[in-house]
Order: sequence, then structure tokens, then C-alpha cells
Amino acid sequence: MRRLFLALLSLCLLPLGAAAQSPDRANTILVLDGSGSMWGQIDGINKIVIAREVIADLLADMPDDQSLGLTVYGHRQRGSCTDIETIVAPAPFTQDEILSAVNAINPRGRTPMTDAVVAAAQSLRHTEEPATVILVSDGIENCNPDPCAMAAELEAAGIGFTAHVIGFDVASEPEARAQMQCIADNTGGLFLTADNAAELSAALQQVTMAPPAAPAVTATPLRIEARLTPSGAVPTRAIGWTLLSGSGEVLDTGAQGPAITAELMPGDYIARATRAEEDGPVTYQTAFAVTQGMPGPVVVAMPEIVEAVPVTFTARVEPDMTVPASPLVWSLFDATGQQLLGPVEAPGGNVALLPGDYRLSVTRVTQETTHEATFAVAANTPQEVVVPLPVLLVDVTLSARIGGASGPAITDPVLWEIEGRDAALDTTNPVTLGLSRGAYRVTAYWTAQEIEESVDFVIVDQPREVAVIFPEPQPRATITAPASAVAGSTVEVGWTGPDNRGDYIGIGRADGEGSGWVTYAETDSGTPVTLLMPIEAGDYLIRYFLRDGRTPIASAPITVTPVAASITAPESAVAGSTIEVGWTGPDYQGDYIGIGRADGQGSGWENYANTRDGTPLQLLVPETPGDYLISYYARQDRTRITAVPITVTPVAASITAPDSAVAGSTIEVGWTGPDYQGDYIGIGRADGQGSAWENYVDTREGSPVQLRVPETPGDYLIQYFLRQDRTAIASVPVTVTAAEATVTAPGTAIAGQVVEVAWTGPDYEGDYIGIGRSDGQGSAWANYAYTRDGTPAQLTVPPEPGDYLVQYFMAQDRTPIASTRIVVSSAAASLTAPAGAVAGDTIEIGWTGPNYDGDYIGIGRADGQGSAWANYAYTRDGSPVQLLMPPEGGAYVIRYFIAQDRTPIAEVPITLSPVEASLTAPATAQAGTTIEVGWTGPDYAGDYIGIGRADGQGSGWTAYVYTRDGNPARLVLPDTSGAYVLRYFVAQDRTPVAEVPITLLQ
Repeated sequence: MRRLFLALLSLCLLPLGAAAQSPDRANTILVLDGSGSMWGQIDGINKIVIAREVIADLLADMPDDQSLGLTVYGHRQRGSCTDIETIVAPAPFTQDEILSAVNAINPRGRTPMTDAVVAAAQSLRHTEEPATVILVSDGIENCNPDPCAMAAELEAAGIGFTAHVIGFDVASEPEARAQMQCIADNTGGLFLTADNAAELSAALQQVTMAPPAAPAVTATPLRIEARLTPSGAVPTRAIGWTLLSGSGEVLDTGAQGPAITAELMPGDYIARATRAEEDGPVTYQTAFAVTQGMPGPVVVAMPEIVEAVPVTFTARVEPDMTVPASPLVWSLFDATGQQLLGPVEAPGGNVALLPGDYRLSVTRVTQETTHEATFAVAANTPQEVVVPLPVLLVDVTLSARIGGASGPAITDPVLWEIEGRDAALDTTNPVTLGLSRGAYRVTAYWTAQEIEESVDFVIVDQPREVAVIFPEPQPRATITAPASAVAGSTVEVGWTGPDNRGDYIGIGRADGEGSGWVTYAETDSGTPVTLLMPIEAGDYLIRYFLRDGRTPIASAPITVTPVAASITAPESAVAGSTIEVGWTGPDYQGDYIGIGRADGQGSGWENYANTRDGTPLQLLVPETPGDYLISYYARQDRTRITAVPITVTPVAASITAPDSAVAGSTIEVGWTGPDYQGDYIGIGRADGQGSAWENYVDTREGSPVQLRVPETPGDYLIQYFLRQDRTAIASVPVTVTAAEATVTAPGTAIAGQVVEVAWTGPDYEGDYIGIGRSDGQGSAWANYAYTRDGTPAQLTVPPEPGDYLVQYFMAQDRTPIASTRIVVSSAAASLTAPAGAVAGDTIEIGWTGPNYDGDYIGIGRADGQGSAWANYAYTRDGSPVQLLMPPEGGAYVIRYFIAQDRTPIAEVPITLSPVEASLTAPATAQAGTTIEVGWTGPDYAGDYIGIGRADGQGSGWTAYVYTRDGNPARLVLPDTSGAYVLRYFVAQDRTPVAEVPITLLQ
């Protein structure tokens, strides 16, 4: 509800000159300016002197019991904003003390008049009782930035706080007057100015004689509440309120709740309370008069309503009062036995009942037992009714199974134990017993396997089966093996076990975990198996592993002893040479002798030879000089068994070659060197890296060798390369100079024409004259002719017009070294052909054109692309040519094709009309017999009449006869009965052009 506040403001100032201190008279404190500016003079007299005399006259006229105090600022310290002192606390009979203090003031400081007023207000306890401050100041506030805000805060906090302000000698200070005016206005006080002693005296008399405030008329807070009769209880239904004046004016409306609070001025009022009832809202009201300070509450009476009370009902199983698992069926009856609810199946329910006695019935569906409870409903008292249900014994079947809940039951005796239950159970499996609701643990002991398993389960209200799951019994196995063996050797291991697919015998470290093994052999090879021993000595276990899960089920220990080996080799060897290395050792399959850097790690080697090659063996020495080790490696894990050191010394070589050579030429290169197998002399760029070369020749061809020079001019190196690692061990520089050539060809030619091209050049093997687009790149060419065929060369011009280059190409890297430009113009051709023809017919085509070797006249679909054609005839056969038309009708194009790139240079359109044909045959015939088939059609060479299944596709046929054999044709029918089709096929593409159905009978 919107609270109602009606208030009357009043001024609570009392005159200081009253004959006696009234109990409600405001305490007063004088705030005097003691700042340095008070030494200023008016009419030759200091302002502080004037103030002393005026205050002395004022105090003399005051009654002795006036509660009065004195606060002074700026009188003790220079430049301080905190120099504020309440010298005399407010009290009666203080006039003499105040006068003495005023006469002792020695002005010297600043003007913190705002904080001085605050200090005076605090001395007056302005928040607890009415208070008045009289401020006398001669200047602007120069400490607190906002006197107005301070005054407003004091007014808001005080019960009746008033500040009167007298501006003494401030006529020339408008800002100071504005501050003083604001302090007075914000606290309800007077602001007066005085420019001399007389005006100061008059101003003080005026503020001290201000009339007292009229008695305040205040609003009275009242509680207005709704009550039920005759009980006096608070209504529970929603109440809406409307407050009216005695004359019926609505003062407030819309508040909700059983009671409201309003602050009302004295007068007559009406309170209306509207309650939601069964037939709609009903309004009740009370008229009342308010006097100031009257106590409440004001009561609006309304009759009681009998309410339905919410009742919740459930069932619980004793003694733990747990929720029953069985479905429940409920019925509710009143005191007369009349059924109010049910039967209804539910775990419980909620109903609204009038006060009275009731009976509740619940049936446990699974157990078919019924239980009842009676209860009373009191008004306005919601309740929960709990029907206790007795605990039940539930049949529980315990079963022990293998592998899972659906696995086979154990047929051996099983010992059962239920934790916390002393009674012994049968050793049968399964076993059934009665258990009450609760949590249990059952343990089953499989006597035959001597193992046990436990399961936790709970019982509610329904029978259940509890399965105790045992793992599949572990298969049994044995291992028979020697107590020791040499590392890397092979031993026989006997075994027994399940021999499942994928089972294996493995050997691994004795301190290894689980399925860890080093080598293994599968059991499917029988017993005993041959097992490879680890190459490292130590204690091991040989185990039988099941493939499923790699589970070991049997083991036997074995000690692996170290294997011995030795190496005999020279202390040094030339880089890249082959040396003999003698050795002793186990010579296991795959063992090898390797050579590698002395500072290399583990099995690192550069060259090796297998021990299966015998002793001594031939070992290739690395090409890089340095310190090496020759080691005996066991193939298993590439384990080094023994090693000897060897020093590899550098190998010498030399090269003799000309200082320069023409690009692409072949030069003689003399050399000396080791001539190891695969060594070669190579030539490569002088700025190339490592083994980079462009041409090479093997040293096995002797000295000197014939070396081909690269085609690109520049600085090169000729080097002796060791085949092993392609290491260069000697080199000489050579400068390659450019090769010279010229080509002479006609400036123009017709597309496809053969032209003569004269040339000069080195004529290296494979050099050729090529023609290609002038905007082509590098070695790009369309046609070419070898220089070995002499000069001039016969060069075929490309079939497409345009700008071309004729170039001399060196075969090596296809480098062009000379060129000339040639313009190729289009080749002209024409065709003469009929506008139409019958599909499959042969017609004459007249033509003109270049008749280059391989040129042809072709026919293809009008919507075909480029060189697409169906049939063709060569132009070498003369003009006109005989051209076979395609077997299908439609729009076609006849084209003249240049054989080179199959480029069409002329074309004419032609329309082919479909071939017309017909067949005459019986509708049915006996399978395997011969029938006559009459026909009409083109009778092109190779045309035939065929028979095939009706559901066959295209040219499919079973038997046929050529049309050249006469009309009617005699056709031998298939031996199998069924639905067939007779078709006339044009031989070209086996195209069917007519058909009739025929059914063959058996």
C-alpha cells in the first residue's frame, strides 16, 4: 500500500528574551568570527571591539536561565582551517562566562565559518532536540568550498535546527553575502547585515526576539488490519485495500495483504477490505476517526470461511520408512464410509479436504495386501498422512555363472555365504531364499576351482535373481626347456597346453611384466617348438601365452649365457678399398661384419658383409679417412658382440683435361686413381655442391675417357668420383665455350607443307632442326628433323597458321643455339557433297586441298568437336572419294582433315535420313525350327536379319542370316522357348532399323 504522509511544517525558534526557559525552548549558541579581518575598523573603531560592546549589551538583557553557548573560530592560529573552539557549552546562567571569553578574543586566523556552524550544531545535539545557531562573520568562507550543502545537511539531520546569520561589514563582498544568505535560507533562519555598531546591535536583537514556532501538527501512524469473527484470526485469503476520507474521497487503493500501515492526520476516515470468496470478491468496511497520537490498530471485521485443507498421503515400509517398490492402489473414505477417491494406482497423492474424520486404504499390488489409516483434518492445518507397511520377505534366487549373466551355470558344488546371515545355505546352484528389504553381499565359492567371487545387491519388494559371475577357468599348460642356453642360439622347448589359434611360446626378462617377450614361436608348429634366445645375457622366463589377451599360463626359467666372437683385420686401409676380415663367432642367420665411425653409437655402420659369406670376408672401407671400428653384429637387435679398431687413410687421384671445350663436344680426360668398381669421371658446374655432375663416364673404360661437355657455356669442374657415397677426390677446372650454328628457311609456308631448311652447326649425335610457336618456351617444338639426315633438312610445317621459329637444337638438354622466323599461312581446301543422303549409304565427295600424306575426308555429327569423325576416306584415293555414311540419321558435317594433328580445314553440312526397312514373319513358331522372314531394306554389304531375346539390348542376337542370301531369308530359330524379337541390322555398327516380335514355343 502506498503510505500516506500528511505533515505540517513549523518553525521551532524561541526568543532568547523570554522570561523563563520553556521546556520546548531551543538551545542557542553564538558563533563569533575571530579571524584576522575582525581587526578592521568602522568609524575608527576595530570591529572586534564593536562586537564585544554589542554582545555585552545583549547579554545584559537576557534572562539568566536562557540556555546559551559560545563558539569562536580563527582566534588562536594563523592560516589554520581547524582553529574552531566551543569555549562555552550551551547552558543556563552562562552570560558572564561568555562575556569574559568574548573580551579575551584576539583575532588572527582564517574564516572556517561553515565548519564552525557544524561544530556549534554538534555542541547543541541538533539531531536530538531543537537548536539555534547565531553566526556573526565579517567575511567570505575561505576553508569549506560549499557552505550551502553543509547547511542543507544540518537542516535535514536536525529535529529543529535553525541558523541566523549576521553579515558584519560585508556590503562590498557580494560572494560573502551570498554564502551567508544560503546558510540562513537552507536552515529556515534570518540573514541580516550590519555596517556599524548600531546595526549590529539591532540585528542581534532581531534574531534573538524571533517568534517561537507554532506547535507542530503531525501525522499519526496507524495499523489497519482485517480480522475474522468471532475467532479474531487473520484471514488467509487475498485481501485488497482502499482508504477513503470521511467524505468518500479515495486517498489510497491497491495495497494487498491482511494488514496495512498508514500515516494519517487527525480526521474521519473509511477503511475498505475486499476479500476473494467463492462467489466473487466481497467488500467489508469500517469508519473511524483519527486523533493525534492515538494507538492502533483499526480493525475491519469479516466472517470466517471454511477452507479445504491440503492433505498429502504416502506409504512407507517399516522399520526404515523407505519407499515401497510395489505399485500401490489407493482409496479414500469419509467418516460415513462414503468413498471420496479411488481406487487409483499411484505412489501417493495430494487432496484438499474439509475439516473432519477420514479413512485411507492402500493395497500393495505385488503382494495383494491391504493396509489402512484413519486421520482427522483440522481447519487451516495442512498435514501429511503416512500409511506404515510391514516389511516383506522376498524370494531371491542366487546363481553362479561363468563369463556373464547369460553364461552357463556352474555344475560343481557352490558354497554360499551372505554377509551378516548365520544360517547355512544349500550347496546347490542356483539356490532360492527369502530376504527382507535391504542391502546385501553374497559370496559364492566354486569348490572345483577353489576360487570365490562376491556381489553386492539390494532387495526392495519384488523377487529377483542375483548372478555371481566367475571368469572362464584358466587353461592349464606346462613348459619344458633347458636350464641355460647361449645368447642368440636356438633351443627346443617342449610344451603342453590348449593350443588355441594364435597361442605362442615366448621368452622375456625374468623381471619383465605381463605379456612382455623378446622372441616367440607359435604353438601351431607343434611340440617341441624351436625358440630363438635373446642376444643379451641374463635371467629369462619361457612362457606359454594365450593369444587372447596375451595371458601367460605357464613358465620355466632359463639363464642366457654370453656369446663369444673375434675379429682379425689390418690396422689401417686406404679409403674406399676392400680388405679381408677374418672372424670367429656364432654365425647366426643374418649376422654380419660392419665398419663404422669409432665415435658412432650402437649398431651404426657404413658398410657390411654377411658372415654367411665365410671367413675371411671382403669388407668395403668407407671413403672418408678417419678412425673406425670393425664390429661383429648379431642380426638379432643388431647387437655388437666384439670390435677392433682400424684407421682409414686418404686415397689419391688426378685429372688431366683441356682448359676449355666447346659446349656439347666430347673431350678426352686422362686420370689416375684407385679405379674402384663404379668410380667415374664427372663434369659439373664449378659452383655446384658435393657430388653434383651433369655428364659422366666410368673409370672402368680406361684412361683417357671420352667425356661429353655440357651444352651451357660457363665454368665447370671435371672430377674423379668414388662410387661409394659419390665422393670427389680430385678435380680440374674447364671453361665451356658456346657452340655456333645457323638455320636458313623460307620466310613463309603453307600449313602442313614440307619445307627445306639449310643449317650449319656441330651436328652432335641427336641434334635436330625443330619448328615451334614463336611465343613458345625453351625446347618447345611441333615438328623436327635430325641433323644426321644432312642439310638441307626436310621439315613439316605445323597445320595451324601463325608465327613460328625454326631452331637448331642440341640433343643434350634440347638447347636451341640458332633460329629463324617463319610465318605459316592457312592451307586451302573445298568439298562438294549432296545436301542429303540415306544413313548407311556410300556417296561420292569431290574435294580440293593440299593432299598431304595421310590427309582424309571424314564425316561426323554436326555437334561433334574438332577431329571427331564416324567414317573417313583418304585423299590419296583421288577426287571424288567414296565415303560411307553413318547408320543413324541426323545432322552431320563432312570435313577435310590434315593428317598432322587431324586438323579440319574445310567442311560442308549434310543431313542423313533414317534407313527404312521392314520384316514379315510369323507371330509364333516352334523353337529350333527354320522359318522364312521377308524383308525390305537397303541391303548394304553385311546387313543381316537377327533374332534375340525380347529383353535383350541393342545389337544383341542369338541367330542371324545375311540379307545378301536372298529374300525371304531362311532363319534357324533358337532351341529355347520364350519371347523374342526379329531385327533388321545395318552391318555398320550393328544398328537395328526394323523389328517384329515372335514367340517361340517348346
